[in-house]
Amino acid sequence: MSDLWTLDDLKAWTRSLLATRRVIAPVARPEGAVWAQVDDPDAVSWGYGRTTISPREWLLPRHEVLFRYDLSGDPPRIEEPEISAPPTALLLVRPCDVAGLRALDAVMRWDYTEEGFEARRAATLLIALGCSRPASPESCFCGSVGLDPRWAPEADVMIEPIEGPSGTRYRVAPLTEAGRASLEGMSLPLAEPQPIGPPVATVPIDIERAREWMRGHFEDELWVKAAESCLGCGACAYLCPSCHCFDVVDEGDWRRGVRVRNWDSCAFSHFTLHATGHNPRPKQVNRYRQRLYHKFQYYPDKFGRLLCTGCGRCVDSCSGGMDLIEVLQECAAREESRV
Repeated sequence: MSDLWTLDDLKAWTRSLLATRRVIAPVARPEGAVWAQVDDPDAVSWGYGRTTISPREWLLPRHEVLFRYDLSGDPPRIEEPEISAPPTALLLVRPCDVAGLRALDAVMRWDYTEEGFEARRAATLLIALGCSRPASPESCFCGSVGLDPRWAPEADVMIEPIEGPSGTRYRVAPLTEAGRASLEGMSLPLAEPQPIGPPVATVPIDIERAREWMRGHFEDELWVKAAESCLGCGACAYLCPSCHCFDVVDEGDWRRGVRVRNWDSCAFSHFTLHATGHNPRPKQVNRYRQRLYHKFQYYPDKFGRLLCTGCGRCVDSCSGGMDLIEVLQECAAREESRV
């Protein structure tokens, strides 16, 4: 095919990106691929399957200083730090992670535009890499939540791998004006904005049936059974590409210190703990149920899209052996038997 790029072509383009912006890409580590800043295209893990942790932290940092305060002087001082949002390219983001990052947009622009997120978002070029096979055949279910593993229409540039007798080649398609501008100067053919590779099968779940059953079964015993193994560790939330719960705390004393925002999780008992000692979600079953209802009911009812992207990280990394896929399949099966 005349519009295919080689890996060397992608590396040459990456060098051109490095001339004008920092590049964040998957890098191989003994524990698996991680997102890191690279200065050389050869450091990129071009054939990685899925990173253990999503790239969310590059738009929504785990720890962020909101302002510094000093109340000991006259007058007291409050200083907001300068927002750091250098031009950035997130390179080789899988479609499930692109969907997760875009899901953050609705939250961060809902009733208040979060300045730090907005600045980083505007400065970031999303370059997606499609999947020619599931990263984990047992846990990837992005196709069941409405995504195409081959394609990420919400990215700025789409790279689709095409496997053939001579190895893997790549179709590169700009999807936005920013994406097209990043490809200027490359004397290589650009593809049409649509996938051509064969469909990729992921774990099947009838999500709509599962959601329909959930609507009328908030108090069902299924949640008690499903949450029996939940340790409340929060790993699922910290690995997820779309979770966005946070806590705001003051570090210091009444005289001086900083107010910071840290990642948090609805799996933690203290997340909803009131100063009075009352907790509206007193048991782990309440907290586990909240996570599922947020992903599949509350967020989609408000914003029109699922908050789960089917990446499967929570399934593979749960220290309690919990399986979201099995829970959703059970919900769908109950709805099917009910109608």
